[in-house]
Order: sequence, then C-alpha cells, then structure tokens
Amino acid sequence: MNANPSRFPIVLIAILLASAPPSAPETAQAPAGDAPPPPIRHIDPLDEGRAGAMHRGRNPHARLTPQQHIEVALKHFSAGRVPQALAALDQALIRYPSVAELYNVRASIELADGDSSGALGDIEQAVRLAPEQPLYRVTRARIYLKFERPAEAMADLDKAIELNPDLIPARFNRGALLTYQGKYRQALADFDRCIAVDPHLPAPYFNRGSVLWTLGEKKRAREDIQRFLRIARAESWKRAARDLLKAWDAGGQTKPAAPIQGEETR
Repeated sequence: MNANPSRFPIVLIAILLASAPPSAPETAQAPAGDAPPPPIRHIDPLDEGRAGAMHRGRNPHARLTPQQHIEVALKHFSAGRVPQALAALDQALIRYPSVAELYNVRASIELADGDSSGALGDIEQAVRLAPEQPLYRVTRARIYLKFERPAEAMADLDKAIELNPDLIPARFNRGALLTYQGKYRQALADFDRCIAVDPHLPAPYFNRGSVLWTLGEKKRAREDIQRFLRIARAESWKRAARDLLKAWDAGGQTKPAAPIQGEETR
C-alpha cells in the first residue's frame, strides 16, 4: 500500500473460481500385432511454475472440477505466476464459456496485471451473465473508475447496495466515491453502515474519521483514527494515520484525506 495519504490505490476484490480445460486426445490404438506406442506427451501451461512442463498420457488438469481449478489458479496467482493463472482461466472458459465467475476472476487478475481494457471486457461479460450478483458490479465500478467513468461506477454501486444493503465492498467503495465528490454526509452514512456490519474492519474508521473532521466533529474524528491505529495491520497505513493526525494538529487539513479504497485494507 502507498504510505502517502494523498494518493491511495484501488484494491480489487477477486473471487477466483475456475473450471477445467478440454480433455487431451486419447492415446492411439496400436495396430494388431504391433507393440503399443509410447504414451502421448503434451505441454501443459498450468504445471506448477513451469510453463513448458511435459506430462505423459492424459492432461492431469483435464478432469478438474471448478473448485479444483480455482485452487490451481489461486496457487499460481499468489506465487506471482500470472501467465499460468491466466492460462488456467483461459482453458476453463473454453470448456465453460457461460460461467460468469470465470470472467470475474480473469478481470481481477488482468486488472492486477495492468490490463484494464481486458479487465473491463471480462467484467462486463460477467455482469451480462449474472446481473443479480452484486460483487460483479462492485468490481466493474472499480474498473470504471480506472477509466474516469464515475457516473457508471456510482450506478453499479447503487445497484449492488440495492441487491445487498449490507455488502461492505459496495458500501465502502460508494463511500469513497462520495467522499471524492464532496458528498460528505452521504459518505458518512455508508462508512457508518460498514462499521455497524463489521466493527473489526480497520479501513472504514480511517475514512469515517477523515470525513468527520471535515464536518467539524473533531473529537469523533480523532477517536476513529485512534481506533484505526489500534487494529490496522499494515505499518504503511499506520504511518498514514499518524501523518493525518499531525496534519490536524498543525491545522493544515481542511478537506478529507484521500480515502482508503478497498474494504479488505487491514
């Protein structure tokens, strides 16, 4: 995370669910009287850590269930093997082109890899396939903001909250967007709801404290930042909170600090 309190990155929720690639061809039948041919060898881009790994016989990933495939993709992604993670999703989508979750996953990884255009195309497909899934709309809203399309982002967040009023990712990100737009009372209501749903999540306290300070509720603002400092894990964000308190003490902070974005920030 960026320790600079004036510029914070958007953090993307990734619900990684993958499926299985197509089956490898069957081993050819040996002509009568001949010795059987050696097992087929094939290159499988999903083999752990080795894009050119060779296997004998059937593709070992050919019969993976969707949940097993997600474990392959997650393992590669968490280890920094983005090409293999994307290969897992690409193969899964060949076999299961109507599974919305696969597009959502690929959008998340593409965005993390800097491919915003690819991410937008995939998340739009996910929303088309599953328009009542609120988390897809949260993901799309975040990507819309990458393209400076705040009206569309707000529409997606509003819809996500309509579908699930207690969905913290939707409430949190809408609160951050409302803060940027100067709609502080509305932003405050969203951060209040986040804290009511999960009082142990640090990030809403930082954002709410910043908004409260701007609204003149300085005692409550300091209480929120102190609470954030007690429960936040990332030292970089703790430094940002201490810097914010110093700015308040110096009288130099009149508008809210740039909000933390991404409800999983800890």
